[in-house]
Amino acid sequence: MALSPALQKLVSNGANKYSRSTGERIKPKEGINRYRLLVPDVNAQFWADLGVHWIKPEVEGKGKPIAVVGCADVCFQTPCEIDTAIDAALSNAIDEDSKKLYQSWRARKTVLLNVLDRSKGSTDPDKVQILEITTGTFGAILGIIQQYAEEGEDILDAAAGMDISISRTGKGLQTEYTVNVAPGKSQPVTKKHLAEVHNLTDHINKEFFRGDEQKALNFIAQVAQVSIPRLGVKTPTAALTSRAAQVDPEVDADALADAADLEELETVEEAPAPAPVKAAVKTTASSAPAKVEVEEDAVVLDDNDIDDVLADLDSI
Repeated sequence: MALSPALQKLVSNGANKYSRSTGERIKPKEGINRYRLLVPDVNAQFWADLGVHWIKPEVEGKGKPIAVVGCADVCFQTPCEIDTAIDAALSNAIDEDSKKLYQSWRARKTVLLNVLDRSKGSTDPDKVQILEITTGTFGAILGIIQQYAEEGEDILDAAAGMDISISRTGKGLQTEYTVNVAPGKSQPVTKKHLAEVHNLTDHINKEFFRGDEQKALNFIAQVAQVSIPRLGVKTPTAALTSRAAQVDPEVDADALADAADLEELETVEEAPAPAPVKAAVKTTASSAPAKVEVEEDAVVLDDNDIDDVLADLDSI
């Protein structure tokens, strides 16, 4: 007997929800890890920058985040509404605990690479996977690539290149990575491997830009008591809202009626970063900012409305 249409829809929605993490992204495990970096185009960038905002109600603890959203600035070098909201929250912070909470919402930056996992114990060394590493670790890898390039060797070459060794020690804030060229013989990369590399941009869009941006903005606005416009809503300019811009009441009403929601912090041996200060934010009546209601809709004028208003002004 076939599934009912209603249940089939629920199952389909559930499959999309719970399969959105592809399992293709891996991170270095504790101990020695061995990877082969894959470069499908020798004239193009083979890595992708990833920035993720973890919007959580507190700095410390294992509480579930309100939203996990990508940072458009880090990922695509375009303006990020979440960054703007966090800046506004920091400007409005009333105490140090609030500042620490808002700072924790800043994007956590990592780097994604296509690799073959050739570590001892790897179950499928020929499977192309996405490796996520800290920016410091990637900086160390680039340093090694440059060192060999200065000696006329290309360790990224598919046929004659070399594997990279990443050693991970410690946990949490004390995690460190050491990067070297892996010892011994490195197996060549095949055309099949290069044909199976993942589109890193598509992966970032699928995993971290799923439409939770407005949820993140609403939460930031409520906690920090700042006014943040809904995504895609333009704010009228001062010239259009001044008394000089007022038009006939009937025309004005019609025009305005149509106008309108980690992981761990890690350090790298080659490029150590200062250890962040741990701080737990306690929610008390005296220290925590009061929540406010977020204005859901704003009156705005789009380009067509502006043209209508100006045309009516000319006819007066």
